[in-house]
Amino acid sequence: MTTSPSSPAPGTRIGRYEVIDRIAVGGMAEVFRARALDSEVGERVVVLKRMLPSVAAESDGPAMFAEEARLGARVRHPNVVKLLDHVDVGGQPFLVFEYVPGCDLWRLSRWLIRQGEPMDVQIALHITRQLLGGLQAVHDATDERGQPMGIVHQDVSPSNLLLSIHGDVKLGDFGIARSKLRAVAPTGSARAKGKLGYLAPEQVTGGATSPQTDVFAAGVLCAELLMGRPLFSGGSELAILLTIRDANIRPFLEQPLPEDLKQVIARALARQPEERLPSARSFANVLGRFLHRSGAELRGELAHLVQRASGIEVETQLTPPVDLDDLTTADLQRSATPITTDIPQQVYTVRASTRGDHCYSFAELVEAITTGRVGPEDSVSIDGGAPELIREHPALARYLPMSTQTPITQDARVAQEPDIRRNLGASGIVAAFAETALRRETGLWLCQHGGVRKEVYVEEGKPQYVGSNVASEMLGEFLVARGVLSRGELDMALAVLPRFEGRLGDTLVGLGLVEPVDLFQHIATQVREKLLDLFLWKAGTAEFYRGVMPPPSGFPLDLDPWQIVDEGIERRLKAGLEEARFAQHVASSVQRVRQLPSFVREGELPAELRALLTLTQAPMPLADIVDAFERGDDFRRGYRAVLVALQLEIVRWV
Repeated sequence: MTTSPSSPAPGTRIGRYEVIDRIAVGGMAEVFRARALDSEVGERVVVLKRMLPSVAAESDGPAMFAEEARLGARVRHPNVVKLLDHVDVGGQPFLVFEYVPGCDLWRLSRWLIRQGEPMDVQIALHITRQLLGGLQAVHDATDERGQPMGIVHQDVSPSNLLLSIHGDVKLGDFGIARSKLRAVAPTGSARAKGKLGYLAPEQVTGGATSPQTDVFAAGVLCAELLMGRPLFSGGSELAILLTIRDANIRPFLEQPLPEDLKQVIARALARQPEERLPSARSFANVLGRFLHRSGAELRGELAHLVQRASGIEVETQLTPPVDLDDLTTADLQRSATPITTDIPQQVYTVRASTRGDHCYSFAELVEAITTGRVGPEDSVSIDGGAPELIREHPALARYLPMSTQTPITQDARVAQEPDIRRNLGASGIVAAFAETALRRETGLWLCQHGGVRKEVYVEEGKPQYVGSNVASEMLGEFLVARGVLSRGELDMALAVLPRFEGRLGDTLVGLGLVEPVDLFQHIATQVREKLLDLFLWKAGTAEFYRGVMPPPSGFPLDLDPWQIVDEGIERRLKAGLEEARFAQHVASSVQRVRQLPSFVREGELPAELRALLTLTQAPMPLADIVDAFERGDDFRRGYRAVLVALQLEIVRWV
C-alpha cells in the first residue's frame, strides 16, 4: 500500500508535534509516530492518528473522528490507550495518543506461529484479563455530568490490543465505538461492523449491540490465544458469518484444556447476549481463578515475550507496515490472483428431450435453472465438451429448486401424498406456519399457485431455507432492485461467476462489490421477503412433506416463526385480505375453546396468544380485545392475535 500524496512526510510539523514515520494504515485512518516539541505533554514520543482523505470526504467522516475523540477522552484506565490531545491543521484533524512501544497482539500471535511456540495458557489468560479490565472501564465511562455513556467498543480484535515491551496490555481504537448518548453512524459498512472474525452474532444479524457484544469478542480472542488458530473459519466470508451467527464454537470445545475453563469461556461465547457472562468484570473475575502465577510474574513474562517479538519485527520491517487484520480473505486472494472480467465467455449447450438444444451463457443458464426452464435431468455441454446432467454439475446443481435435491423428488415425490395440505386462499399459510412451529416439525412446505412455486424448509418448527422459481426473487435481481448493485456490477459478477463455482455471494464479496456482513444481511432480508410474500397469495396450495431435510447448498436463516407469522398477518391486514372476515364479525365476541388441540401447549404459545386465552375465558367482544391489545400506533395487534388463534382453533367466534 503506497503512501497517500497528502500524507505528512517525516519531519513535517503537525501543530506542536513532528512526524517521525508512519507506522500503520487501516481502512479508516493512518497512524504516525511523532515527537512532542514542547512540554505540554512532556518530552515524549506520541502517536498521531489521521483520518484517510477518502473517509474525511464522506459526509459523516469528521463527525466520527470528533466522536472518537470525545469517547476516548472520557476513558482513563491503565489498560486503555490514553488520548493526550487533538489538533487541527488546515482543516485536517489529528488525534494524539500515548505511544506504546512493542507490538499488537496480532503480530505477537503470528510471531509465535512462525517460531513454532504455543502461547502459554497463563499468559493467554493474563492478556485476556487485562483486556477485560480495559473493557469494563469503557463500559463504565461517564460524561461530564457523571451520567453513564453506555459505550460499546464494537471492534475488539488482536490488532487493537497493544502490548508494550514493559508488559502493558492496552486496548485502543474507538473509531467505531458507540455511545447511547450520542451515537454517530460509522462511515462504510465494513468499518461499521468491526473485523470479521471477532463479530458477535448480533452484529452479524444486524441486531442491537451492548457490552455483551464486547464480552463475546473478548471470548473469541481468549479462545484463539488458547487454540493458536482462528475460532471461526470457513471456505468463504459468508460461511464464517454463518458460523458466528450460530456461535459454533465446537473447535474450541474440542481443545485439550480443563473442562471448567472451557465452560467459562463458552459462557462468554453464548449465542444470545443475555446468556453470556454479565460483564467484562465478571468474566475477568472468573478467569482469575485459573491463574497460578502472580500478576507481576506474568507481566514480566509478557514483557520478555514482546521484547523478543518486537526485535524480530524491527529487523524485518523494511517497508511501511500494512494492518493486515483489516484485509479480508478475498483481499489476499485478489492480491495473488487478480480477477479480470475480460475472459472468454463459455457456451453452455443444454439438451432437453422435449425442447431440443439451446445455448446459454452461464448467467442465462442460472436463471433458466432457477425458474424451472431447465431441469435436473437435462444435460449440459460446455464449449462442445462431453454432456453432463445438470444435477451432477456442482456449479449448476446449486441453482436447482431445493426439492429436486432431496429424497422426496428422487423417490417420485409427485406420487407421494403430503402429510398436511393447506389452502392458501383463506389464511391457510398462517395455520401452516403456526402449527408447524408448535409441533416443532422438520420438513418441506411446497407452495404452488399457477406457475409460481416456493419451497420452504423448516427445522424444529423454524423456517430455514426458501427457494423460489420467480426470476425477480433471485439474489442478483433483489440487490439491483434495492440499489445495492448497479446493473453493470451485477453483469460483471455474473461474467466471472464460474470462477467462484457458481456462488454469487462469494463472487460479489470476492470482487469487492458488497461487504460480507452487508451481503449476509441482504440475503437474510431477501429470503425473508420471499417467505412473507406467501402471506399475500389469494389462492394456491401448501403441501407439507414431513422429515425432508434441506439441501446442503441452502443458506440457513433460523427465523423466528412467530415473528414471521405476525409480520405476515400484518401484511395481509394492510392489503385488505382479512377485511371481509372481521367485517362479518365486527359485533361478535371471541371465547377460548374448552379443549385445546392436542399439539397446543399453552406455555409454548407466544405471549400475545397466552394473553388472549386469559382474556377470553368468558366471551369478550372483538372491539374490547382490539382496545386491550393496542399499543401506541400499532392498533392491529388484537386483530393479529385473534386471527392466529382462530387458525389454530384455540378460540372461536361467539
